[in-house]
Amino acid sequence: MSVAEPSEPSDPNDPNGRGGHPLEPLLLSQDQPRARGRAHGEHWRQAIQELAELRWALIGRAGRLGGQHEGLAARPHLDALRQQLPALADELEGIAEGAALAPERVMALNQHGDPGTIVRASPGTPDAGAATYGDPGGGTVIYFHGVRGPLLGQTWDLHADAEPYVRVLRIAPAGGDREILCPTVAGCLGLGGISSLGVAVAMTPLYCPDRRVGVVWPAIVRAMLEQPDARAAYEQLRALPRSGARYCVMADGHDYYGVEASVQQPVLTQLGPRAAHLHTNHCFDPVLRKRESVPRSSSSFHRLNLATTLYAQQRPRDAEGLWSLLHTRDGSPGSLCIDPPGPGAAASSTATCAVVMMRLHDGWVRMVSGSAHRSPPLELGVERFVGQPGPVR
Repeated sequence: MSVAEPSEPSDPNDPNGRGGHPLEPLLLSQDQPRARGRAHGEHWRQAIQELAELRWALIGRAGRLGGQHEGLAARPHLDALRQQLPALADELEGIAEGAALAPERVMALNQHGDPGTIVRASPGTPDAGAATYGDPGGGTVIYFHGVRGPLLGQTWDLHADAEPYVRVLRIAPAGGDREILCPTVAGCLGLGGISSLGVAVAMTPLYCPDRRVGVVWPAIVRAMLEQPDARAAYEQLRALPRSGARYCVMADGHDYYGVEASVQQPVLTQLGPRAAHLHTNHCFDPVLRKRESVPRSSSSFHRLNLATTLYAQQRPRDAEGLWSLLHTRDGSPGSLCIDPPGPGAAASSTATCAVVMMRLHDGWVRMVSGSAHRSPPLELGVERFVGQPGPVR
């Protein structure tokens, strides 16, 4: 919905390292993608192995496949990544090498939030019958132009067991001048972020049931973050074959693109850097709405209504206002910030596993694992930040 707007740990498996913040970014300064991936995999080997096992179990519950056949199903996605984005294929295979896992396991982990896309389908062929596995949550995305510049924030409503694996990457090759701050989970190429050029990306799942062999969304996110501006990021999204559906934001202070990207087509539903944009996990586009299948258990409609009402009432103007709004807890399943389930809850129960907020005009990021009432947030910045030249149009 749019509203008119008036240093690394010493223990590679311990994110706390020498007593620092659990989300202190892992610096990846290697110039070669495979070396970057290997460093990532070695640094968080135990965490990646644990999360990969959890995701593999979800895939087994979600699909029609089991055991070794899941590896066969993941392999075409590796081939698609190699064909479309070979450097990121090298990085993913490097993660697998560093974590001492098969590349298929790491590919499955990178289908984070949508294990149903690991299906046995022919490349380029949608699979409308892919099994689902319940409501994975999703998240709430909010953007507006504040008193100091544009702000983009979101909640990550994932399977509750993902929270201990939330991480941050600082990708800054020594031989170049670019940098990306990339919130993610251990072993994953990236779930969002902001670049030194001020290009910010966020995404959240949609319930379009058609799936196919294609490029996994974390790789698409990284490819978009490597673009010179939001427009180029949007064109990159349009050009890549997608394996599942997402609502995706690309913004740089000059432009804002909010795209409901199904397997079959990306639909631009929100546009303009001076408006406020809110989105959850159902489609706005009337054609896509006919195709989507939102579970009855989904809180998406309630969260959008709540976020829109709160935005209209509070009219946040700065980072603190956005941070507070994203942390709204009303005790209902439709809270913007969802507390973890109690003892005995199902393994697939949803919780807010992270909250991320970015200032696009100066490359500042605030992030918390879980939520701020349970964990201390971390503030950090893109060290090579140059942003987009000129005033916001």
